[in-house]
Amino acid sequence: MRVLILGGTVFLGRHLVDAALARGAVVTLFHRGHNACHRPDEVEQVLGDRRTDLALLTEREFDVVVDTSGYLPAEVRDSATAVRAGHYTFVSSGSA
Repeated sequence: MRVLILGGTVFLGRHLVDAALARGAVVTLFHRGHNACHRPDEVEQVLGDRRTDLALLTEREFDVVVDTSGYLPAEVRDSATAVRAGHYTFVSSGSA
């Protein structure tokens, strides 16, 4: 299974990386590079900003996308539209 995590370097994302790898998934992180990935040898990292660099992902396909870093509805909409995936999950912790 090919899993893309938008964000993935802090908070919830780190645990999602661990869980996906434990299940044998091939994990790709799309993040800005502000925080280091805690398992850099086990995941692919695509550096970019979701507001300007989604084109880095448009030619790829994933089974699952987990979006942990959307702050504005337009950002989530644009990401969900740009990335080809069988399933897209947005996790919001703003009100948790």
